[in-house]
Amino acid sequence: MSTEHHRSGDADKDRDSVILPVSLVLTTRNEANTVEAFLRSVGEQTVLPAEVVLCDGGSTDGTADIARSTEVPGVDVVVIEKPGSNIAAGRNGAIAAARQDIVAVSDAGSLLPPDWLERITAPLLRDAGVDVVGGGYGYITDTRFERIAAAAEMDVRDLDPATFLPSSRSFAFRVAAWRAVGGYPEDLTFAGEDTAFCLALKQAGFRMALDLEARVRWRPRPRLSAYMRQQYLYGIGDGEARNKAPFYLKIILKHGLLVAFCLAGIWFWPLLVVALAASAWYTLRMRRLYRWSAQPASVWLPAFALVAVKEWSALAGFLAGSLRPSRGRRAHAG
Repeated sequence: MSTEHHRSGDADKDRDSVILPVSLVLTTRNEANTVEAFLRSVGEQTVLPAEVVLCDGGSTDGTADIARSTEVPGVDVVVIEKPGSNIAAGRNGAIAAARQDIVAVSDAGSLLPPDWLERITAPLLRDAGVDVVGGGYGYITDTRFERIAAAAEMDVRDLDPATFLPSSRSFAFRVAAWRAVGGYPEDLTFAGEDTAFCLALKQAGFRMALDLEARVRWRPRPRLSAYMRQQYLYGIGDGEARNKAPFYLKIILKHGLLVAFCLAGIWFWPLLVVALAASAWYTLRMRRLYRWSAQPASVWLPAFALVAVKEWSALAGFLAGSLRPSRGRRAHAG
């Protein structure tokens, strides 16, 4: 493991900018195409972090070197290399190396709007009783598939705040809270670490605030096969951590009943009519929930099918992950 502290700035920027007592942390692996843009978006913030701590998990495309050479005026950039670390271990490694008591977390594949850091950390800086802040996220969509994939996700502002679990694309918390719950669980195979971490924080009684307007932007997977794999891996993580079982049970019941009614309709046609009517009602309901009224049919109709593909892929991963020994309860905070 190697660590490099790289000061990238000029006197005018240091003198004119507000520097928050906050460390911005992220983990990377083969993000050569995105890490420079991410760091430049850090430099465009209305307020700056005291440092950026990047833990690289063994990139082979020069990600760490690009991060070292990218200037972020007024901000220390700390690059740590931990080859072989997974996402959770990378996040934990970056947080353990952070010099501030408050950390903001995001991903290299994201772009930060100028007010993101100010918004995501404001509740922590003004209220000592707040331990965690969850932000929102939106999508960068240039291709038709990216627009369809974005339409297959509900806007975070429409989700129930009582049950919303923030993504580590847009997150901030006190290091003391991270340490108290043992950090991100490193024994999950790939994904699900942020869900497990959020649940641990909630179960430990830490107070969470939300600012869903602190929205990072990120790009969906570019192809259907990559999208399905991503959802499958999300399901694997949930299955290993035994998280979100009611959500997956709902998927089983929803799709199972539809298939059962369609098959039974071969012999008793009224059941087929019921299945078609229920499908039409559900489509209209989803059109409202997913804000498809603002989308042309060429986007929202494929998005309807993609929601089903997403659910099947995640369910397959959840079932596979559930067959493995329970993981995700043991984390490793440095």
